[in-house]
Amino acid sequence: MALDDGLQVDFLILADYAEAVNGKLYLMGGAWDRIGVRDAGQPMRFGVAVGVLVPWTATNQNHVLRLTLEDMDGTEHGVVVESTFVTGRPPELRPGSNQRVLLAVNTLMPPPAPAEYALVASVDGDERRRVVFTVIQA
Repeated sequence: MALDDGLQVDFLILADYAEAVNGKLYLMGGAWDRIGVRDAGQPMRFGVAVGVLVPWTATNQNHVLRLTLEDMDGTEHGVVVESTFVTGRPPELRPGSNQRVLLAVNTLMPPPAPAEYALVASVDGDERRRVVFTVIQA
């Protein structure tokens, strides 16, 4: 998954709620891989936490992070978020060091049918990580 540019999605976590504040991540009900929906006609609410490791050579450049929801056939079922980010080089950063960029998003998705899905994280158009989860009828 790590491509020539050295950018890595260090983690991709599903949660009931996610928040990134001052370089720290706060999760409620995090790291699940199954979610029950009571009414398949209602939208599904969930949070996502993402950590992107940006190497020294990729700082001071614009990058695009895109999170999409796919079924197991690879059919896209919506974009959770698309965001541009850039990280600089603070004066105290050791040359050659990576920096972690955190993103937390809470979303309301159209109602998915009970099945397996993947949340896919892409940076600059290249898939970097995916997490598979199952939606079940509760």
